[in-house]
Amino acid sequence: MEINVTLLSQIVAFILYVFFCIKFVWPYINKIIEKRENDICEGYVKVKKLKIKLNNLKKKIGLELKNTEKKVLNILSEAKYKSDLLIKDSKIKANYEYKKIILDAKIKMKNERKIMHQNFNKEIFKVINFALIKITNGVFDKKLDDKFIKNIINKL
Repeated sequence: MEINVTLLSQIVAFILYVFFCIKFVWPYINKIIEKRENDICEGYVKVKKLKIKLNNLKKKIGLELKNTEKKVLNILSEAKYKSDLLIKDSKIKANYEYKKIILDAKIKMKNERKIMHQNFNKEIFKVINFALIKITNGVFDKKLDDKFIKNIINKL
C-alpha cells in the first residue's frame, strides 16, 4: 500500500473533523447528556420521596380506616343496644297496656254483671208480683185450675 496525497488529505481531514467535534460538538452533546442524567437522578430522587410519602399516606389511610371501622362498629353496637332497649321498653309498655285493658274490661264486666243482676232482680220481682197478683186474683175469683196457671206462665 502506498501513502499518497489522497490518503494524507483524508487523514488530515479526519483529524480536523475529530478535533472540531471534540472542541465544538462534543461539549454541547455532553451538556445535554449531563442535563439528562441530572434530570433522571432528580426524577429518581423525587420518585423515592414520593414512594416514601405514598407509603406514609397508605399507613395513615390504614390507621384512619381502622379508626373508622372501630367508630362504625361502636355506632352499630350502640344502635343495636338502643334498639334492644326500645324493644324491651315497648314490650313493657305493651304488656302494661294489655294488663290495663284486661283490668278495665274485667271491671266493666263486673259492673255490667251487677247491673244485669239488678235488672234481672227487678224483672223477677215484677214477674213474681205479676204472678202473685194473678194468683191472688185467681184465689179470690176461685179460678186456680191448671189452665189458669199455664196461662199465667205463658204470659210470664
